[in-house]
Amino acid sequence: MAEKRVRTIDEIIFESADPPVTLPKGAEYAVESVLDKGIILCADDGERFMIDFTTFENGFEAIAP
Repeated sequence: MAEKRVRTIDEIIFESADPPVTLPKGAEYAVESVLDKGIILCADDGERFMIDFTTFENGFEAIAP
């Protein structure tokens, strides 16, 4: 199965993280896995993020393979 990839449609800021984390508009990520509480995304540099479903649905778009 082909790798699923997504892109941010706007800048996403996680202010509750220490230090705050910003995912810039237009950044692309691989969908690593889907869990009960969210989605694990992996950046090309290997950094991983867990995104809740609401943020994912409102902040990302699919990228065609």
